[in-house]
Amino acid sequence: MNKTLCQLITIVVLLCTATAYASVNIPIHFPFYEDLDILISQGAIVSDLSSTKPFTRSEAGRLLAEALQSDTNNTLSPSGAIILGRMEQEYAGEISEAKTHGSAPGTVIKPLDEFSVGYQFLDGPYSLFNNEGIEQYDGHNSIARFQSRGTLWNVLSWYIQPMVLYNQRFRNIDGNDDTRLRLQKGYITCAIDNFEIEIGRDSLWWGPGYHGSLLISNNARPFDMIKLSNPRATLLPWIFSRLGPFKYNMFLSQLDEESDSGYPHDSKLFGLRFDFKPHPVFEFGVSYLCHFGGDRPGIESLGFSDYINILFSNECRDGDKRDSNKEVAIDAAITIPNVSRLVPVAESIKLYVEWGAEDAGYPPDKRAYLFGIAFNEILTLSGVTLRSEYAHLSPDHGPASWYTHGLWPMQQDGRVFGHHAGTDSDDFFLGLSHRLTDRFTYEIGFDMERNGISAAYTQKKQQYFLEADVTISKLIKLTLKYAYETIDNYENIKDRKQDNHYLGTTITLDF
Repeated sequence: MNKTLCQLITIVVLLCTATAYASVNIPIHFPFYEDLDILISQGAIVSDLSSTKPFTRSEAGRLLAEALQSDTNNTLSPSGAIILGRMEQEYAGEISEAKTHGSAPGTVIKPLDEFSVGYQFLDGPYSLFNNEGIEQYDGHNSIARFQSRGTLWNVLSWYIQPMVLYNQRFRNIDGNDDTRLRLQKGYITCAIDNFEIEIGRDSLWWGPGYHGSLLISNNARPFDMIKLSNPRATLLPWIFSRLGPFKYNMFLSQLDEESDSGYPHDSKLFGLRFDFKPHPVFEFGVSYLCHFGGDRPGIESLGFSDYINILFSNECRDGDKRDSNKEVAIDAAITIPNVSRLVPVAESIKLYVEWGAEDAGYPPDKRAYLFGIAFNEILTLSGVTLRSEYAHLSPDHGPASWYTHGLWPMQQDGRVFGHHAGTDSDDFFLGLSHRLTDRFTYEIGFDMERNGISAAYTQKKQQYFLEADVTISKLIKLTLKYAYETIDNYENIKDRKQDNHYLGTTITLDF
């Protein structure tokens, strides 16, 4: 007993004295990531790994400290300097921690960090995506949510986001008013040095895409998971240091238990990602998903060796307990700064691509791809970014293979957790955003999507939208959005047309 007690005390002492950087994550939909892209595109930050999201607030502090140091050499444009100044105020505590290398343990508790209330009116079955699986239907909808976060001694942190959701016509049924309270996100993290374990419910985004991602995006509900990662970019030892700053994410999730989920009860999702930056302007990553397991009649439970075979072998065992559904993708992004010095097309250009395979052949087949380009400060116009992105998810061999499977489709509560276009589809996006002032930004965009490309009648969908964000004060932010959608051959039925409208507004109080 005395020996065991001594061992426990030793562990506690080691945990308390080790350098720790526990920190909550910055939600994927926050403008932080677009602002960070501007700083990266102007060469103020070179050690980022921006294709693996979310970032921790601690990592944000490190990157912003790097940008502040870089800006002493007048790296940033006037609009970039304004962005950095605002972010310096917002993440002052995290920047201070980065500058002192976390030597002073910090405790921050914010019972009410942010509160928002929103109203959305849908006229018709308007297509919603990349909104963490939040349901909205024809008619009136509203959402109220708040978030609370805290950190104890830089060792333990937590984040919770309860939400009240109202739908006038839940599941598009007349008179079926529905009000629900649910925990949209909630997790705890524990960090020792640069190793972090996160337990709870959270969203992920893997890949450089702005409008979508092949394997994991925030299109579906957040995952209930255990995640291991190194939240701060680091260098690998020996000759592998030449690969540059490195990050990894590994998680195991038990997917939702909805009766209409389409996969066995208690099925599991395993994910693994490696992200590298061997050059200040070049980043590449590798992502892998495996959906497997669950309760099935006549199938015995899995042992440790079965898990190893399922996760790390390239075999597909139809009907066997080691059967599974796998996806793999590689991605790359290159940022070309100071383009205007050669030709006044833009201040910088970002090019990116993601290539994925859905089957376990040799090599993996049933391939999909995504590529995009972003012109930051296009035509050297301050604060203006033009983005274009195309995704193709209808392979020649097996056009309806992506995200579908007889037992383990890549879905969470009915939503694909990869690219929102779904199987047998393609998607083209074009968007222009403009930070007119530090208090007012807007974005106009167009999205064209084809679904059921191999079907007799392909559904063709076009969306047009305008969104504006107004910072009324340091405390209050207002978001307004209007979108119009037209669909031909709706639900792949010949000549069936559908016109939809979306109107939404959200007021956010930031404490």
